[in-house]
Amino acid sequence: MTNPQEGWAGRILHGGGESMSDVFSLLHPHLQSFLSERGWQPTPVQEQALPDLIDGNERLLIAPTGSGKTLAAVLPLLHRCKVEEWKPLSILYITPLRALNRDVDRRLAELSEVLGLRFALRHGDTPTNERTRQVRRPPHLLVTTPETFQLMFTGHRLRAMLSSVQAVIIDEVHDLAGSERGWQLRLGLQRLEALCGRTLQKVGLSATVGNPDQVASWISNGSCQPILAPAERSTVLTVETAPPLAEDEVGAMEMRLSPRAHATFRLMAEIVENDPPCLVFVNSRNAAETVAQRLQTMAPQLTIGVHHGSLAAETRQEMEENIRNGTLQALICTSSLELGIDVGSIRKIVQLESPRS
Repeated sequence: MTNPQEGWAGRILHGGGESMSDVFSLLHPHLQSFLSERGWQPTPVQEQALPDLIDGNERLLIAPTGSGKTLAAVLPLLHRCKVEEWKPLSILYITPLRALNRDVDRRLAELSEVLGLRFALRHGDTPTNERTRQVRRPPHLLVTTPETFQLMFTGHRLRAMLSSVQAVIIDEVHDLAGSERGWQLRLGLQRLEALCGRTLQKVGLSATVGNPDQVASWISNGSCQPILAPAERSTVLTVETAPPLAEDEVGAMEMRLSPRAHATFRLMAEIVENDPPCLVFVNSRNAAETVAQRLQTMAPQLTIGVHHGSLAAETRQEMEENIRNGTLQALICTSSLELGIDVGSIRKIVQLESPRS
């Protein structure tokens, strides 16, 4: 059987040949000091990507979640922004989900501040006063969604702000490339280049790309090349079911469930209690509310939250923060929390029933 990576693996780039100890030395001194103070060492994807991106090349970075892809893209662009004195707005960071926006917000704001650059977040939940502030005093780095990016073309002051963009980062690019949403974004990027009157440096980020050459071509015809930076990691996948016990027969009557459903909730309660914090994914918003309620009824000692698209922005942000800091033992969620969210403390992820995709 043919290896699916054959045909492009030999063309995968491996950066500019800098050693692991030297690659951060390519960055602005303030960034070097920031990274050194925290004891951060370059990861494989950062080692490979930084020299190319500092040189202005377009790349597709493919590396596992948690391997430092965000910094691999942002560090060299912030360096260029400072050294080359790019005017605001100069860097667009486009992500598919607002939850992902809030996640990268934590990492990028302080990096921008280190260089004396401004950072902002703009999506459907951004207050009007903050949107107005961004127009009056544009950030150097703006994190946004594809839809909000498209809407920015509708106002003349926003178009003027976009006209200074020099580089674009497209996160979770596998979720966009080839989809209708992605093709709309690609047209928007072409429109942006026409507005700016120059070719923009574009960087794609993904953990799961099976067709790197095609996705690289989607990002930029001819000039974008993939960088593959595998990292050692292991994930144990199991399919579990709980056979009904005598206690499930009794509990099922009390909760008006089938014995099998009660057994399933009993198993979930055991998982959450033994290995918190956990994410439990379900297929609909109604299911998220129902599962959380029934799980809480069965195991009142557990702290359980809910996350889905119908909740207020403040509630979603509170749930994300609580699962990060350990206040919650489990978060019952839909795909609103699915793409690339970085919650490093999560012990287990449960998918209840087969996922829709």
